[in-house]
Amino acid sequence: MIRIGLPPVAMRWRLRGPIAPSWRLRQKRALQEYLNRTAAIPQALWMQVAKWAGRFSLRERALERRRARLACFEEKYEDLVDVLCWAAKDGDHTGRDRRYAELREWMCVHYYRLRPCLRPHFASEESGSVDPFEALFAPECVEEVIHAATGIEDMMRARAALDAYRETLSSRRMPPA
Repeated sequence: MIRIGLPPVAMRWRLRGPIAPSWRLRQKRALQEYLNRTAAIPQALWMQVAKWAGRFSLRERALERRRARLACFEEKYEDLVDVLCWAAKDGDHTGRDRRYAELREWMCVHYYRLRPCLRPHFASEESGSVDPFEALFAPECVEEVIHAATGIEDMMRARAALDAYRETLSSRRMPPA
């Protein structure tokens, strides 16, 4: 048997006198600090995972695509309103019909993708189910839009629908950056 100068097991853990409570308190604090440190590491890792997972989630990516699609559509809508206001104010000018035809073609292709999202926002009681966007770009001639009885009302309803839809998209939760 090998003898080293350690006291028997029973005596090793039995401390007596005034140092025993402070030793136990130090051991308790050390153990608590160790537990806090080991719990902080997975917590920090989990926060990083949650941060990156939000960026790659399908729901957030779809929401970003909708926001980008709305921004592009709003830009073209503003161009269309500018052309219509310019045509109503100045009358016949060069490039008016060509520019309206370009915007009308773009709207005809891209509006129907956004239409189901915008429909709940432009429904009103007095106008029935008339689509304010289609009223602005459905006619082939810019003169028909300018001389329509509800032209300004359609522009206002369309703008209100775009604002309401943008508000709906911005109120959805985004991951922290």
